Amino acid sequence: MSKNKLQRLTAAQQRIATLRGSLGEFDYVCSGNLQCRMLPCGNPTCRCKKNPALRHGPYYYWGRRKGGRLVQMLLTPAEAEVVAQAIRNYKAILRILRQCEEETVKIIKIRRGRRD
Repeated sequence: MSKNKLQRLTAAQQRIATLRGSLGEFDYVCSGNLQCRMLPCGNPTCRCKKNPALRHGPYYYWGRRKGGRLVQMLLTPAEAEVVAQAIRNYKAILRILRQCEEETVKIIKIRRGRRD
């Protein structure tokens, strides 16, 4: 293997090692989305029926897929903060994994002798 190929291979391996090291920095991880809703109540004489700006809430709902089905859960404001951070962590991990995949493809191409 030429010196240039070896340098490119080593650089890609180092980038993967750096990315792998950043995976250990996450406390909570979950997929899905978080919604904040303001809702009317069931009382027909309540102020929220006449004025949408006076609806009750906020109510926080976490939606995610479980076994191919959408599952929703009502959360407290404190739980919503934790879930929001966990969703951000999940997305960050997916970005890191995509970068690792790109580096792996580079390594395979370098070993094959191709340059793309």
